Amino acid sequence: MSRLDKNQTYTLEEFLLYVIEERVELYEGTPVFMAPASFEHEGVIANIIGELTSALKGSQCLVFGSNLQVVLPFQDKSKENIVVLPDISIVCNKHKLRDKRCYGAPNIIIEVLSPSTARNDRLLKLHYYEKAGVEEYWIVDYQNRIIEKYLLKSDYYVLEEVYDQENHYFSGYSHFCVVV
Repeated sequence: MSRLDKNQTYTLEEFLLYVIEERVELYEGTPVFMAPASFEHEGVIANIIGELTSALKGSQCLVFGSNLQVVLPFQDKSKENIVVLPDISIVCNKHKLRDKRCYGAPNIIIEVLSPSTARNDRLLKLHYYEKAGVEEYWIVDYQNRIIEKYLLKSDYYVLEEVYDQENHYFSGYSHFCVVV
């Protein structure tokens, strides 16, 4: 049972104190409880993590699933209380990893769309990741078999490409290929 009230706002310190094993994100002080994902959603995540782990073998980058809490940094103090649980994070700076969390923007974040998260993934999280300085953001729509790849350029995301079954995916960050 959670000690968090979805109708109350929390500081980052309060949130991190209360949340131990729950799947909860913090959007500008407001807790957002996460529903369990479908087996299809989890299967897509597992497949992508496998591909990325293999492609990044021998590099300094680490691939994490959706249990890594990411505390996002912001210059704008009105947005200081942002904690997310991305479906997949790639972190290449191990100094960001401490106390079972990532403090700072991962290099790449990947969100797999589901009906309950699609709006947040496409609007709110895209904005948060952009402002926090995440270099690449991928939105995976497994039902339509497409991947949207956003690159951070001059502090704003640019949709670089929409990849589908015929267009293999190449990341600009690490030059690896993921088949859609």
